[in-house]
Amino acid sequence: MMSALKALFSEDRHFNILFVLLMLALVSLPITNGLMLPIAIAMLVNWATEWNWREKWENVKAHQAVPALCISTALYLLSVYGLLISSNKSAALPAFDCGLWLLAAPVVIFSYKPAYFTATRRKVLFTAFLTGCLLHCLIIIPFGCYRSLYSGESKYMYYIFLSVFKHPSYVAMYMTFAILLLLKYIKGGWHTAQPWMRMLILLSLALYFTTIILLQSKAGLLCLFLLTFLWVIYYIAFRRHHPVASILILAGIIAASIATYQSGIIRNNRTMDSIEQMKDRKTQPYGKGSSEVRLTLWKSSNEVARQSMPWGTGTGDAIEDLKLNALEKNYSNLLEHNYNAHCQYVQALIETGIIGLAVLLSYCLYPVYYSIRKKNILYLSFALLVILNISVECMFHTRSGVDFIALMNVLLFIETTGRVND
Repeated sequence: MMSALKALFSEDRHFNILFVLLMLALVSLPITNGLMLPIAIAMLVNWATEWNWREKWENVKAHQAVPALCISTALYLLSVYGLLISSNKSAALPAFDCGLWLLAAPVVIFSYKPAYFTATRRKVLFTAFLTGCLLHCLIIIPFGCYRSLYSGESKYMYYIFLSVFKHPSYVAMYMTFAILLLLKYIKGGWHTAQPWMRMLILLSLALYFTTIILLQSKAGLLCLFLLTFLWVIYYIAFRRHHPVASILILAGIIAASIATYQSGIIRNNRTMDSIEQMKDRKTQPYGKGSSEVRLTLWKSSNEVARQSMPWGTGTGDAIEDLKLNALEKNYSNLLEHNYNAHCQYVQALIETGIIGLAVLLSYCLYPVYYSIRKKNILYLSFALLVILNISVECMFHTRSGVDFIALMNVLLFIETTGRVND
């Protein structure tokens, strides 16, 4: 027991505090946002009390993380620019605490010696996130079953009625990444794992996959299948590991999913509803289905983005400008709510102009470059997962999105560098 604890904790008490805070953040992240801001503040306070600034900078360089640190910090500092050019200053202020992990995660974590982030500690941190995802599934699925049986309505097993903690799009993103983490573990440690561990892995995979299906997030389902396809191609084309089995697994997942969706087992099928909405779009251009609203939003937000070029309209004014444009153009399905652009790239262009879009693209594409350079399929998959999800949601405007993206981006960067150096 003592030897296991020694492997987790170092002689540096500040790092030990950071490590505990990171484990707490990763376990709680899939379930609640309530702890993430206090944890980020505690990390910054713990970091600042060391005062060894020169050593911190040397550690950042040792991680090869100077570009990643600069890009993430620039993305956070866009909040300052967005505030300065806003006429509604109060509406721009929430961006500072909402995006704090964009600053806290790279500044604090990269400041500690790379040697502290051993393979064992990295594995524990990712396991903490998997544990949080598993707890999420074990809470919402039985709770959904209870509510359905008690009320006699099946809707409590699907979509937003099932996802009681966070919006289904975010939960589906977590679960997809959790599946990829487990697939990575299966590749590297399946043969040495104890039987109980193998059973736990298979149970977790089944729960994560079932949760994604039940949540019916269209973006989540698309990301799951695209990334599964990417992994199969990767292991066939580049690793040449079990090509026949890989193809059969992919074909089985696709066939089972199609059969499930077409069988009518899943009620309130949002994917099929969206297909029907697209068929009716010519006769009902401003319908109130989720896909119809999103298409109108993209049209309206692109119009506002063109008007706000090249410097943006400000973080505090963007939502109001979108609402005014909907009123002016009589987009009837947008008038009942204060929508954002539902596309992070367009939202960045509206709020902070070309500068904001350039920084956002740098933040998204640098992990793609770095993961390909270091040949890390997990980090590449995460980068693509983020790129796809923020195409249909403004995930940097919610704690559920930005906390996960900012923290996991730094940990995967360290995992990629550490994997090469181990």
